[in-house]
Formats: sequence, C-alpha cells, structure tokens
Amino acid sequence: MRFLTRVFIAWLPLAVAVTLLCSLVYATVQQNYRQSLNDPQIQMAEDAANSINAGVAPSAVFGGTKAVDIGSSLAPWLAVFDASGMMVVSSGSLDGQAITFPSGVFNTSTWHTYAEYGISIPVPPQEDRFTWQPRSGVREAVVLIKVQSSTGTVFVASGRNMREVENREGALVFTVAIGWIVTLVGTLFIQIFSTYILLKKI
Repeated sequence: MRFLTRVFIAWLPLAVAVTLLCSLVYATVQQNYRQSLNDPQIQMAEDAANSINAGVAPSAVFGGTKAVDIGSSLAPWLAVFDASGMMVVSSGSLDGQAITFPSGVFNTSTWHTYAEYGISIPVPPQEDRFTWQPRSGVREAVVLIKVQSSTGTVFVASGRNMREVENREGALVFTVAIGWIVTLVGTLFIQIFSTYILLKKI
C-alpha cells in the first residue's frame, strides 16, 4: 500500500471527528446567539399580553415605548394586531410605513415549529417566535402572542433587528472555519509523521 494512501486512511476518521466537533461548536454557539436575541421581546410581548388580558386597552400598554424605525434601529418594538392581522397600534415602522406581517403568521396551526424542518420548539402554547424579513437587508427576531381580550382576539408582537447578531454569526463562521482548517492540517501532518516513524521502525 502506498505511503500516502495509508496515511489518508488512518487520518480519515480523525478528520471526520474534527469536522463533526467543529460543526457542533458552531451550532451550539449560533443557537445561543439566536435564542438569546429573543429575550427582550419575550418580556415586552408577554407583559403587554398580560396587561391586555387583564382589561387594559391595547393603546395603553405603550406607555413610555419609543417610536422605532425597524430598518435602522436595534431597539425592540411592540405592536398589536386585531384578529384578522390588521395593525391596531405599534411603536415600530419601516421606512415610515406601518408594520404588516404575512397573513400566514397569524395561523396558529403553524406555530411552535421551524417550518422548514418541522421541529417543535418549547414555547408557551399561545406564543410563537420566528424570523421575519420585511425587505432585503432587514431581518427581525419576532415574538407573537395570541390574546383573548375583553373585546375579542388580538395578537401582540415584539421584535428586534438581528443585524448585530448576524454580524457575530459571520465572525463565528470565520473563527470556526479557521479552527477547522488548522486542526485538519495539523492532524494530517501528525499522521504523516507518526506513520513514517512507524514504517521506518518496521
């Protein structure tokens, strides 16, 4: 058996293990970035939903909430929609226009899954969390809650621009890729050296 072929066969399981480990590191850190991005929105949406459920008018839950241009600001925003998905009141806008979600967002039968994978996510039954891209260059992490108010069904939404987290994810890809390449090259050289020494002794 040729020397390089023997080296490659011996090194291949280690290369697979390194690749899987780097993938696991990336997936773990990326999901931590993405899920923690929801934290302010969860608090804002749930507090607003609880107030509306207690009889507070939707417009009254916006006390102290600043207007947010969701295309440029990283600040979280809050909005209330009626049962048909029409906006009632909102602290967020995009390019001076009211926020509008696709109608399918309000279809609760699709909630609690990553639509492309069908994977369940552990969230309260009347709550959904998703990524929304209203236009190119703008991506929002959104929390949406269905509320049965005294005047009927409403939906409370809170979102935040994902720009900073996506920048971190880009840096993470670069860091993990560099680590993966360096580790593969390093282990390959070690495998070549150890195989050479072993064959020389034989």
